[in-house]
Amino acid sequence: MKLRLFLAPAALSAASAALACGGLHSGQVGATAAPAVRVGDVTVTPLGNGVFAAIRGEPLGMAVNANSLFIVNDSDVVVVDAQFTRQATFEDLAALRRITPRPVRYVINTHWHDDHLAGDQVYQDSFPGVRFIAHPNTKVDLVDRGRPNREAQVRFAPQAADRIERLLGMGLGMDSTKASDAEAASLRSAVHIVRQYVAENPGYREVLPDSLVDRQATLVRGGRRIELRWFGRANTRGDLVIYLPDDGIAAIGDLLGSPVPFGFGSYPSEWIAVLDSVAALGARTYIPGHGPVLYGSSYLRQVRRMLAVARERTRAAALRGDSLPQVLRDVTLEDLRAEVAGTDAWTGALFDRFFRVPVITRVYEEATKGVLR
Repeated sequence: MKLRLFLAPAALSAASAALACGGLHSGQVGATAAPAVRVGDVTVTPLGNGVFAAIRGEPLGMAVNANSLFIVNDSDVVVVDAQFTRQATFEDLAALRRITPRPVRYVINTHWHDDHLAGDQVYQDSFPGVRFIAHPNTKVDLVDRGRPNREAQVRFAPQAADRIERLLGMGLGMDSTKASDAEAASLRSAVHIVRQYVAENPGYREVLPDSLVDRQATLVRGGRRIELRWFGRANTRGDLVIYLPDDGIAAIGDLLGSPVPFGFGSYPSEWIAVLDSVAALGARTYIPGHGPVLYGSSYLRQVRRMLAVARERTRAAALRGDSLPQVLRDVTLEDLRAEVAGTDAWTGALFDRFFRVPVITRVYEEATKGVLR
């Protein structure tokens, strides 16, 4: 999950398995130019053939909700990812209900971060018999990493939110200088999301996946094939890619996030290889974990290059024997920051916080310790 500001640093195994089969496939829900559906902060846009991108509209910031993908089949719906708060997931579900009355049969979680699955219980409560699918590493990480992460957020986030509100009340941003409009909007959104998250916590119920996909599986709904792939560790240990080969659409969670990728706890060298495998699928449309729908692979190639540049420069500094504080000071990635943020100071600050510092830290650990956990 993405409460990056509020915290201290905080089996079905198948080589090629058919998880389920549906009936005859009409597959044309939303195939024409249907209008987008807006509920709260989510806009659901038809991509054709019964596939819809549910894109969250909150500004990128310290607390965010994730995008979803809705795959409407003959008799049911497959959903990729929920949101950080149940309130946000209820918005997504309300938008889905404007599109189809068909029940949600499967929810696929791309990885363990709360902003992609804390809302799972909304689907569990709303659809008896719904099944949750994830990678085995995600199930382990939900327990070993997710539980302590959630406890820390609930404990420390309110004080951080209080501080941000005090600063905003004086017209100041995170560094106690005058906040730009973009920074103020981002921080207000983050405070709203985190306060909702904390308020919901007493009623939170953990939902663990009941179907696990190790390397590859195929979910068949009527005539539609939904391929689930795990190409290795990347943003997390359990990143699933959901690919619709007949539509050229891939939902990829936090393997891509726009305009700034999240690098916390990632595996940068392996992430590069995973992006190569994703590119080899040949998708034409990507649903990132955050940000707008991506058409074509140009942003995927950009993120791959950013990771490769950060790795190369960090490794060179580590081989010289520089300490991590030295590397973080000297490897500025100014060219990449300018490429991502231009002259926008707030986006540049998010680039440092979300990408440069965490990615350099992880590459340094890999270079000096040899193994990333």
